[in-house]
Amino acid sequence: MKSDIVGVDKQDDRAAARLFSSAVLDYISKVLPDELGLAIYLFVIGEIVDAQQNRSLTHAERIKMLWRSRFFLDGWRQHIIDHPFYALHTHFISRELYDILSIFINAMLLLILVHRDYFPDVPLLHWLHSTETLEHFFGCARKIQKDFTFVEWLLMIPKVSALIAGELKTKLKGAQEKAAASRFGYHHSYFDSRGVDLTNLAMFPSDDKIEELIRVAHTEAQTLLGILGINLHALPVVDEEGFSRALAALSEDPLDDMPAATGDKSAALRLEELLQDDKRQFLHGEDGPWRYENAITNAGINTVATVIHDHLRLCVYEHHIHELH
Repeated sequence: MKSDIVGVDKQDDRAAARLFSSAVLDYISKVLPDELGLAIYLFVIGEIVDAQQNRSLTHAERIKMLWRSRFFLDGWRQHIIDHPFYALHTHFISRELYDILSIFINAMLLLILVHRDYFPDVPLLHWLHSTETLEHFFGCARKIQKDFTFVEWLLMIPKVSALIAGELKTKLKGAQEKAAASRFGYHHSYFDSRGVDLTNLAMFPSDDKIEELIRVAHTEAQTLLGILGINLHALPVVDEEGFSRALAALSEDPLDDMPAATGDKSAALRLEELLQDDKRQFLHGEDGPWRYENAITNAGINTVATVIHDHLRLCVYEHHIHELH
C-alpha cells in the first residue's frame, strides 16, 4: 500500500483501483477503527466504479449500486447545506468531482434503460462504453511516432493494429500480472472477458423492478448515512399526472424557443445542416486538400454542441421535478 502513496506513478491507474479494494477496507477497519466515514466513502465510490467495470454483476445489481451511491452523495451534500457550521468547499468533495460522479451515475443508469428499450436481446457491456479503447489506440500510435498529423495517423493504422494485437496476445499469456507488479503506466482491461456471462448481460429489469431497486437502494443509503449521524430525507413521491407533465416538458425541448443565431432556424436544424455539410465535404472534397481537417474540426464542434444541448435539456427536466416536490 505504501508504494501506492509514496512516490506513486501518476499514470498508474491500478494504484487508484486498489484504493477501493476489500483489502484497503479491511486495513482501515483494523488499523483505523474510528474512521468509519473514510471506510464508507471508499466503499460507496468503489461501488460506482465497480458498477461499470464488473463483468459478472446483473444489471439490476448495477442499478441498485448506482442509486445507492447517488442517494448517499446527495444526502451527504444536503446535510452539509443544512448544517449552520459546515460548508461545501470544506466538508464535501470538490464540486468538479461531484459533477463527474453525478454525470457518470446518470449516464450508466440511462444507458441501461436505453439499451433495454432499443436492444433488448443484445448484451450490454458497460466497460466498453468508455474512452479506454481510444486511449490505448493513441498510446500505441505515440509509440510509433510522438507527434503526428491526421494523414500520418491514417497511414499508421495498420501498424497500430498489429501493435495492439501483439499486446493483447502477450497480456493474455500472463504478462499482465507481471506488469501489475511494476506499478507504472496505464492498465487497459477492456479486452478482459473473464467472468463474462453474455446471457446474464442481456437480461434487463422491468420498470416495476427498477422502482423496487430504487427503494432498496434508498434504504441502504439511509443506513450508511445513519451510521455517520446523517439523516437522509424520505424518497419523494411523484404522482403520475405530475410525472407526465415533467416528461411532456422534457419532450418539448426548451432550446427550440431560444433565438437562433441565424434567422429563425432552431439549434437542432442548424446542427443537422452542419452535419450534412461535413458529410458532403468528406465525400466530395468541396474544400480541396484540407477537407479532412475541416470535417474533423466541424465534427468536434458539433459533438460539443450536442452535449451542451442534452445537458440543458436535463437541467430543465430536473427543474420541473423539483417544482413537483
